[in-house]
Amino acid sequence: MKILSDLVNMLMPRSDPSVLYVSIDELPNPRDWGTVDFIAGNKLIFSEDIDLAAPNTDAIEALIGQYWQEIQSSGYQRIEYKNVSDWVQKKIEEKLASGRR
Repeated sequence: MKILSDLVNMLMPRSDPSVLYVSIDELPNPRDWGTVDFIAGNKLIFSEDIDLAAPNTDAIEALIGQYWQEIQSSGYQRIEYKNVSDWVQKKIEEKLASGRR
């Protein structure tokens, strides 16, 4: 995981520790899969493959629950999204507000 974290930080430098960066990178083949990244400042919280063809955000919400402590202890004050649709952003914010449940 440390190697992946270092690679992500090198390719996508982030420096503001008060920002939670959320991005989804689509994989070209198959196109319905991608990687969701949660990064606080320059610390990778998680980077996981998800099914982008799913009609809901259950996979992302489960990851938020799994990494709840790390996300909350990061001290983020705002969220920046990259390649995340509005409806998914809303679901992420609802899950972050509701907690681990």
